[in-house]
Amino acid sequence: MSNSSSQLDETTPRIPESVSDVSASTSPSKFRWVKVVELGYVEDDEAGSNGDDVENNCPRCFQCGASAASDDTKLSRCSRCQVASYCSRDCQVTNWKGGDGTVGHKFSCAAYKRVGEDMMIIFSDDKDEARQDILSRIRFYALPYAIHKSLSSGRGFLFLQSDSSLAILSLPAPILSNGRKFPKQRSVLLHWLTMKEFDSEVCMDDFELATVRKELKSAVETYDQKVEVPVLMRFRCGHVAVGIAPLVPDYKLCTMLGKEYYSETSGAVQLNIDDM
Repeated sequence: MSNSSSQLDETTPRIPESVSDVSASTSPSKFRWVKVVELGYVEDDEAGSNGDDVENNCPRCFQCGASAASDDTKLSRCSRCQVASYCSRDCQVTNWKGGDGTVGHKFSCAAYKRVGEDMMIIFSDDKDEARQDILSRIRFYALPYAIHKSLSSGRGFLFLQSDSSLAILSLPAPILSNGRKFPKQRSVLLHWLTMKEFDSEVCMDDFELATVRKELKSAVETYDQKVEVPVLMRFRCGHVAVGIAPLVPDYKLCTMLGKEYYSETSGAVQLNIDDM
């Protein structure tokens, strides 16, 4: 996946405590998706399963990790998502609540229902929600970056790329549907690009992205810089979407955070999702 020609800054900034309080109490407004395409990239074994290795591929308890491959382990699934498995009632109750730095299943059940046991998102509405969940999770980093870069580079769009699929990146925690921990770092790469850079760099690298150019150009030309940001998202699985993201936090706070986080950043920024 292309990193364009920009310099990569791998340091994920930390949100000041006062801003985190705002994040917890502020819900993002409605996202608008104007174009979605499936480029159908050929995927390798992203989840790192080992073919016929029964022990490695069998479902595991989401809480303690007990494997269904064991003769004395019987797993039951969550009645809501029909994905998360547990070896006992105690494990299910503990995992539902979460704690000690882990995301409780109470907050991730809907996401697992969305991806199913095959780790694939089928329905378009579910894909819309998955993209919105990803953007909502990183908005206090990504949107200040977009505003900061737009002030120096002019009108453009936030280009978000990931080496993870939409399904894997949309999960609140790096735990796959079989209960195994995802073996790689989940991350997104952010660029702020103008349409000229899109034509000369991005489309030269992946000509299929030209299929969204019309809608992307319209979004870049018409968006209100004080309340929204155009976004192009591309995932490992070939899922591509153009949308308009509301500015949450607002323009003034995005400007302040952008200056604090990115004043010494000249190029792309990598955000490690599970370190945030």
